[in-house]
Amino acid sequence: MNDCGISKLDLKRRNRMQILKVVREQGPISRVDISAILGITRAAVTIITNEMIDQHILEEVGEEPVNPSGEVRKGRRKILLDINETYKFAVGIYVDEKEVSIGLTTLNAAALDKQLIAHEGDMTPEKLVSLLDDILEKMLQNSCLSRENLLGIGVGIMPSAYEMMGLEEGTETCPVFPALQKALEDSLHLPIYINSAVMEFAMAGLHYNEIHAKAENQVFLYWDSGSYHAIPINGNTPLLAAAAGDAFVERLCVDPDGRAMEGYPRGSVRAELSAEAVADKIRPVFSEENTPALFAALNGDLSRLTPASLLTAAETDQPLQEIAAETVKKFCVMLQALHCLYAAEHVNLYGFGFTPEHLELIRKTAEEFAGEAFAQSILLCPIGDRYHFLSGCTYIIQAGFYQRGGLV
Repeated sequence: MNDCGISKLDLKRRNRMQILKVVREQGPISRVDISAILGITRAAVTIITNEMIDQHILEEVGEEPVNPSGEVRKGRRKILLDINETYKFAVGIYVDEKEVSIGLTTLNAAALDKQLIAHEGDMTPEKLVSLLDDILEKMLQNSCLSRENLLGIGVGIMPSAYEMMGLEEGTETCPVFPALQKALEDSLHLPIYINSAVMEFAMAGLHYNEIHAKAENQVFLYWDSGSYHAIPINGNTPLLAAAAGDAFVERLCVDPDGRAMEGYPRGSVRAELSAEAVADKIRPVFSEENTPALFAALNGDLSRLTPASLLTAAETDQPLQEIAAETVKKFCVMLQALHCLYAAEHVNLYGFGFTPEHLELIRKTAEEFAGEAFAQSILLCPIGDRYHFLSGCTYIIQAGFYQRGGLV
């Protein structure tokens, strides 16, 4: 007779995972309300949550507050549960072609310590492990912690550093780094979770510094090497792995009468908004005399053009103003298409270098043809340059804690 079905351990993990998900998104919350939301008996919820309290994963945070205008209830008020954000701590590592960012956080991604290390594009798995050995011990000492307090280590690697970190060939859609994985595990003896930093940023933008992260649909749009990539997120789960079709956004049409490009629809994002396409429009007027601000910002090299550099230079370089205005309009068309395709509550922008002033310009343009609600849904990713390590922290917290039901 063949064994089939779900094991007791899997069932336990699933129930714990569901409870943690509800507490994460709606906490502080009572056992009674958890039972009603999940359709699990009150007795089962009580047994599971009491066990998680004993393990210090959950904690009782007091009684449900009285609603002065609500109906007076008889009996004892509900006891509220919340996640103990210091049950475990997370270490995050971010690697790109120029820098390594390392940080230590609580379960709500609140930073306790951080360090940024520049390199010359010569970082290897062995060098990273050696670097981490020294830094990690100092960070733990500074926070009066030990390795036993750690959930594990989350590593986010940007596509520009894939080869440098030993990407296994044929795994670009789901990146695997066997040499780095083994080196970290052998040295640190901790759970190691490695993925694309892009997907991790998408998750971090949703959960940044917020233990009660509301599940919502959003689109994470990022700029990398002159191209656009998008990761739609349903609730707390990315619908696409980084590089697994995330460049589909470049096929969206933003101008039916626009330029043709082989392999793309007429007027596509690729043909109208890529760095190469916008640079072609600027090139006829680009010079130190005509566009001094942009020329200085790019050191005379149009291949270094970014959306932010164009918008900043257009404030003073008159020949660029019409080009910038048209680019922003088409950019907003792209954002609205993503917003509608995924019923997104927010479109989160990362890697563009936009300032708050740039965001206001984009929102103003978006409001003119799609309304205020859409305009206000456009956000800048809150993860600043000094906090890139939060991508790795968010990933280890999601994959190593919530998805395992706290069974670490």
